[in-house]
Parts: sequence; structure tokens; C-alpha cells
Amino acid sequence: MSVLLHYYRGRVALHAILKGLGAGPGDEIVIQAYTCAAVVEPLLRLGVRPVYADISRDTFGIDPAGLSALLTPRTRAIVAQHTFGIPAPMAAITEIGRSAGVPVVEDCAHMTPGTVTPGGSVASFWSYEWGKPVVAGVGGTAVVHDPGLAAEMRSRYHRYTSPPPLREAMMAAEYLAYRVAAGTGMLWRLRSLYRQLSGLGVVTGSYAPDPVNSPEYGWRMSRTVRWRLPNRIDAGRMQAHHRRRVTGQDLPYVPHRIPVIVGDKQRVLREAAKAGLEVGDWFTTPVHPLAGPDLAAAGYTPGSCPNAEWAAAHVVTLPVRPETRHADIQHAVALLSRIEASVDA
Repeated sequence: MSVLLHYYRGRVALHAILKGLGAGPGDEIVIQAYTCAAVVEPLLRLGVRPVYADISRDTFGIDPAGLSALLTPRTRAIVAQHTFGIPAPMAAITEIGRSAGVPVVEDCAHMTPGTVTPGGSVASFWSYEWGKPVVAGVGGTAVVHDPGLAAEMRSRYHRYTSPPPLREAMMAAEYLAYRVAAGTGMLWRLRSLYRQLSGLGVVTGSYAPDPVNSPEYGWRMSRTVRWRLPNRIDAGRMQAHHRRRVTGQDLPYVPHRIPVIVGDKQRVLREAAKAGLEVGDWFTTPVHPLAGPDLAAAGYTPGSCPNAEWAAAHVVTLPVRPETRHADIQHAVALLSRIEASVDA
């Protein structure tokens, strides 16, 4: 039976999992390129070296074909990411890990809780922040399937404390603002304002300014998020069937974002915004949103993952929400096609 442990954020849950596996300085963790800097943060805090695997253009998850060559005696774990809610090829990944004696951890941040069958991983982690399939506020959960790892993590869990009262109050206000904005349909237009305010420290930012010393990695999930989480997950499960069918097909998984390949990504994003169409830009780099020296500091070598770099340059995404209709997706794709045609003209 799996053990659930709730942490301040999804990345804090990942940090706890990797720490429970004994990861530390001198070790390596394989993660995919075409990911978020939040996945790299816990690795940098632990002092381990990220080893980037290239992706498949079909699933936008790790391509198993090149995975074995990345494993060394220093590899402590493989983190398999279910990008945009599209399942990674877990059978192949876990078989490669099993053959090498390397455990696999599932990144389920883009998945709807309760819709994923453990794919042979020792643990998975989830996130409930803004932009995720289930939004409950800032928070994350580790779902631990391996009994030994679960015992190790439970023995450490008492060291985690609740966030300070001021942070609790800030997050409660942010969740209320999110609900109001989401109800008006204006949420996506406020992204740039959110990024500016998080940079000023007015709201809870997506990335820790100093992950190595951030106190967030010693916090549990806040009380208010823990209180509302069961209802939010129940609602997400009830909406899963609709989200499966929103593309016009009865998919075997629940999509979070629909990836669309374009030629000139930046122009498409600008023209879509002018037309009032919500289009996601992530991931904009192999380790979103890092570029230049920051990308190098995250351990990524340009040219090492060509499929990830191609996706960062040519993939935009359309949201799939409970209120999204098949006609909305058709309209969005048609509009993107017209924008693409104007780019080529």
C-alpha cells in the first residue's frame, strides 16, 4: 500500500524522495531536458549532478532509446516526467532502470491525481499550484510505493514544519485571487503581472531565489491547502472523463495541455495574444525558463538534447480545463493555422 506525505511544494516532495534514496554530492540523477527549473532545484540543493536525457517527439517524455547510455555507477535515480499529461513510456524506462539497479521516480505534476496507475516506480510526486490539473494552492505530495523508501521518508517527516503564519496568510489570499481570476476567464492574461509581483516578493514565486538555502525545503504543506485538497482532487477526478474527450477522441489518459507544433513560436504567441487566444509558451528552453549562464549553471550543455531544443523552439500548448469544449480546441487550432499561414506568406 502506498504512503502519502504532503510537502510545501512538489519540488520539496521530489527533494524528500531523492534524499530518502540517499542521493547526495557526487551522485547523478537522470532527468529529461524540456522540463522546468523546479525539477532541477532539488538536485542543486542536494549537490547532485543533473544528467539530461533527450525526449521523444511523440510523448515529449524521456526517449528510452538513449537512456541506458546515460546510466553510470553514480546514477542514484531516474526521474520520468509525464509532460502535458501524456504518459511517459514507463514500462521501457522502468525495465532499463531495473536492469541497471536504478530506481525510477515519476513526475506527475501534469497529471490528474487518481488517474495514474503506478508504472513500476518507487515513488511519484504531484503539484497543486497554479497551472496544474488540480489547483489547491502551493503544495505537493509524495506518493511512495516502495516500503523501504516509505519507512525512510516517514522517519524524516517529523523534521518538516508548517510554513510561517505570514506565508500561510499570503498563500490563502493568493488562492482566493486565483479563484476570482479563474472565474472571470482572465487568469491567463494576468501571468505577466504575476511574474512581476513574484519577482518583487509580493506573491509566492514559482522559483526560489536561492534553492540551496531556501527554508521552503523544510516545510510541510500548509494547513489551508491540506484542508481543501481532498475536495479539489475529487472535483478533478469527476472532470477527468470530460477532459479525456475534449480533443474529440476518447484518450486513454487525461490531457493537461495539448501540444501544437508551429514554425515561428514567438510570432505565433504574439499574434495569438492579440486575437485573445490563450496559448502556453512553456517550455521555452530545455530547462524552462533558464537561458544563457543560468542554463549552464543548471548543468545543461547546448546541443546535447536536440529533440528537447526543437520542442522548446517549435511547440506551443493549448489548455484543457473542465469548461473546455471540443469546439474550443477546433477554433484554437484553426486560428493557429491561420497565424502560421500568415507567417509563411
